[in-house]
Amino acid sequence: MSKCLLMLITFFSLAFNAFSLTKEEIDVLAQAKKPTHLLSENNPGGCKSCHAGIRYSGSEEEVQCYTCHGPKTKASKKLEKIRINVKQSKDVASDFDKPYKHPVEKRGLHKYGEVFPVTNPNVPRHSECLDCHSPHDSLPEVPHWGVSGVTIDGKFVKKAYYEYEVCFKCHGADANKPVYQRNKIREFNPNNPSYHPVVEKGKNNYLPSLKEGLTYETIIKCSDCHGSDTKGSRRARGVHGSNNDYILVSPYTKKEETLKPEYDLCYECHRKESILNNESFPFHREHIEGLKARNWKGTSCSTCHNPHGSEKNKFLIEFNPDYVTKETTTNRLEFKSEGIFRGSCYLKCHNVEHNPKSYAK
Repeated sequence: MSKCLLMLITFFSLAFNAFSLTKEEIDVLAQAKKPTHLLSENNPGGCKSCHAGIRYSGSEEEVQCYTCHGPKTKASKKLEKIRINVKQSKDVASDFDKPYKHPVEKRGLHKYGEVFPVTNPNVPRHSECLDCHSPHDSLPEVPHWGVSGVTIDGKFVKKAYYEYEVCFKCHGADANKPVYQRNKIREFNPNNPSYHPVVEKGKNNYLPSLKEGLTYETIIKCSDCHGSDTKGSRRARGVHGSNNDYILVSPYTKKEETLKPEYDLCYECHRKESILNNESFPFHREHIEGLKARNWKGTSCSTCHNPHGSEKNKFLIEFNPDYVTKETTTNRLEFKSEGIFRGSCYLKCHNVEHNPKSYAK
């Protein structure tokens, strides 16, 4: 592959967070480029930055990583004293101080050669730096390069090509998942009627709310929604920590009838004016903002939609059982798609019976 094409792959993958590389493109990058930590502009001290003066043993790699990926520490100052140059990178350590984060403080649980999914429910869950990053292989364009993963078919692979395969190691079919966590492999299954296009392009090409530059064929990544809420150039890429629940990059209200609902996360890709002008669903605004005349407060997007994918319905329709129940006449809880911008709902929500309530544009 030409040097020009390699430069283009590098540019697009770094400039656009939603840009997803193919296996072939990742292979080209891995063969043609040095790993991140071997580039002198990133790590002027070379191997000595990690393996000299600190006696790094691998048991507390987070402390070691914070030497460069955090504010200046005793460790980085110690390296400077023995004339090993350290370049401070984006401050990942601060993200791990936020209330919602991956629990890197649970140290010493990562084991080289681990196989996923976990079949023993008693195995302690962990999320250390080395679970998601290989310091000897990681590339600027593919920060997870060199670590293992689980494919959309549920198969363990020693080398994860896609970011979601790393996520599926802990958020798939593991026996030690908390009871409230769902199997994301099932939710993103391309055989589902609908899903956000993380594994494959979407199935619904009628999306008037999408922002310019996005289509149903645009592949997105887990980290487009989950990651640091820090804005601007100080933001460290990656699903480390956030002030928003679920480690989200922007606020997203899941509770019913909140006084100040926030759906900034959805509006990262969907135009707010389109949603509230009912361009795709004639009752979006009244569901989101409520109806003062009837004393109805708004409801969360998650009351009707599963943001990952629906195993039953089109348009990510999956009713939240905490707030939506079966309608009392026929005892049904169901959505029926009847064509483009047409459908019927059988349910009870806000004490309103839908038996059914139909809509059409």
